[in-house]
Amino acid sequence: MSEWIMSSFMFKRKDLEKMLETKLIDIVHELPKVIAVEEDMPIEIFIDSAKKRKADAAIVINRKGRISGIVTRLDLLKILRPVLPHGVRIFSMPLKVRVEKITIKEIMTPNPIMLPETARIRDAVELMNRYRISHVIITDTSGKPKAIISRKYMLRKFFGIEE
Repeated sequence: MSEWIMSSFMFKRKDLEKMLETKLIDIVHELPKVIAVEEDMPIEIFIDSAKKRKADAAIVINRKGRISGIVTRLDLLKILRPVLPHGVRIFSMPLKVRVEKITIKEIMTPNPIMLPETARIRDAVELMNRYRISHVIITDTSGKPKAIISRKYMLRKFFGIEE
């Protein structure tokens, strides 16, 4: 294989390998602050937070204070479906009413993928590819969320691509 990788710029394969071996703890400061929302909240809370903070995702917390899911901007498209995954029929509702009535729990992705901050960028990339997800939650040694790493961040960091 070639020593060089082509994109809009060039870098050596060994430089890419070095970047992939970087520990998540070393890049956490580059990632947006974590937004946390509760399962019972209306989705408009997430929409407002996402707009204000320019965030792509939020961690979902259940009544016991534990992480129960992740909600992303892409999950918002679920409200355009005629029936939500839990069988709630919403197609006849105007969009504004849907946004007011639907809770985070109804559109979130449950059981989110998490990695400890001691893991490498390579591990996050592998999980995103394996599970076809766009976000991975990074936790500290006690399991508390520290950041969310996204596909958008990876594309910008490695290839200079803005999504």
